[in-house]
Amino acid sequence: MVSFTPLLGLHFILAVIFAYLIRGNFIAALIGTVVGNPITFPFIWGLIYKIGTYLTNIKLQKITHEINFDMIVNQTYEIFFPMLVGGIIIAPLVWIITYYIIYSFIASFKRRRNKKN
Repeated sequence: MVSFTPLLGLHFILAVIFAYLIRGNFIAALIGTVVGNPITFPFIWGLIYKIGTYLTNIKLQKITHEINFDMIVNQTYEIFFPMLVGGIIIAPLVWIITYYIIYSFIASFKRRRNKKN
């Protein structure tokens, strides 16, 4: 979930905080932050930016190159704010979807393991 926010550098801390608040598994939360990595960040950031500009009515900037960390920091209102809004919308959805997918995998694994015993 926290990988779908532009709060780069705080993902591990936020994962632990959310895990604590919902009494979740800290290790699972930290492993989940691996979703945000140099390969996926351009896609995640593009998605949350477009959603954020749509919701805030901030004019979508013509970005001739990929969104990068320097742009996020130096263009706070034009880039960071829409990304934050988009992330706040997308992150809970991603959290719920991945929770139920992982839950079903684990439940299925446990059922198969119990049948063998």
